[in-house]
Order: sequence, then structure tokens, then C-alpha cells
Amino acid sequence: MKKLVVALLFSVIFSLPMNALAEKLVFGTAEWPPYVFTENGQPTGIHTEVVLELCKRLNIEPEIQVLPWPRALVYLEKGRTDAIFSARRTEERDKFMLCPSEPIMMEKTVMMALKGSGIKISKLDDLKDKNVGVVRKYTYTPEFDSYQGMKQIVCDNDEQLVKMFAAKRFLLAASSDEGSIKYLCKKAGVEAEVVYVLSETPSYIGFSKAKGEESKALADKFGEALRKLKEEGFVEKVQSKYF
Repeated sequence: MKKLVVALLFSVIFSLPMNALAEKLVFGTAEWPPYVFTENGQPTGIHTEVVLELCKRLNIEPEIQVLPWPRALVYLEKGRTDAIFSARRTEERDKFMLCPSEPIMMEKTVMMALKGSGIKISKLDDLKDKNVGVVRKYTYTPEFDSYQGMKQIVCDNDEQLVKMFAAKRFLLAASSDEGSIKYLCKKAGVEAEVVYVLSETPSYIGFSKAKGEESKALADKFGEALRKLKEEGFVEKVQSKYF
């Protein structure tokens, strides 16, 4: 009888679809086009597509919760979510977030110019006496934020920045993220290019330390899978759809 029960159990297990046996993970994140945004009620974007592909390859069933960013961090800290993505490492976050060795991307703080402008920037002092578009209350880099040689033209948000940039109200625009500004420029039909990189900071898929040893195993698996994804050109291919 015992053998019969075991045989029936295995029969039921192997008759299930593969995704029924998949490990489930809950990811938190926040709206940040083109990396994360909601379309037709579903999360999408560059980072979302990368995370979904990683989960597919690792036989993981993902649930993605698009939340206000502060809440996404609290949920991760408390273990209400298993992971978070599009997160920079900080000393404070390292207390509750474990990151793979491979970042999901490098966030670049950049200076943009309209294509064909001929503007070249190789150091901060090259901005002297130039009009530069910035967004109110944004922080770029400490050196840039404190630089007094340029004239800052302050915009209320990124969309207004791109609109004024297109109208040539200023010939240089600062952006806290290269991908975001390129995405908005593409949507607005503005041809622009990076003329100077102010800083580069890695952004990660982070795992909740509240989950114990499971987090370390997940970080290792995702790091290795992410490296392979990049080597295959998958991430670059996804990016090309957005900017």
C-alpha cells in the first residue's frame, strides 16, 4: 500500500505543468520609466523584462508589486517581499538587502547636448558660463551641485526639461539617469547625445536578508544568470526597444 501511495504521488507531481513546481518570489519596485512602468495594468520596462527573463530561466514564478519607493524598501526590510529591483546599494540598505555580484545596470548621471551641436565637455570647468538645464530639487553629483561657474536653468520635472531642451532654451541638459533622459527624448522626437558622464553607480536586484540563507542562494543564482543574459546580448536588445 505504501509503495502504491508513493507511486501515485509521483504520478501526480510529474503530471503537473512545470510552472506549478516553480519557486515563487515576490518582487517590489517602483515606477521609473523606462525601467519600470505600468502598461495596461501590467508592469513592464527594461528592468521588468530582465527580471521576468531571469525568473523564466531559473524556474521561478514572479509576482511584481509596483509600489511607492519608500514602501518597497520597508517591505523588503520586513521580509514582506523577497526581493527588490532597480535599487542602489547604500550603507543603510546593506543592513537588510543582499545584492548579487552582478548589477542589473550602471546608472549614469550625464550631460546631454542636441545632436550636431558640436559641444564637447571633458571636465566640469568646460561648463563655465554655459546655460545648463536641471530639475528642481534633483541631486546630480556633489561637485556638479556645488559648481558656481554655470547658469542653471531650473525646470519643474524631466518632461519640462526635455521640452525646453528641444526648444533650445539651453544647449546642455543634466540628467540623473542616462536611460530616463534618452527615453523621454525619444518620445518627444528629440535627437540628443551624451557629451559627458558625471558619475556611474550600479543598480541591483536586491534580496531580503529577513529570508536568511535563502537570500544568499538567490543572489548567487541571479548574479550568474544575469551575467549570462548580458553576454548573450539580451539586456542590450531589450534596451534598444526603449531608447
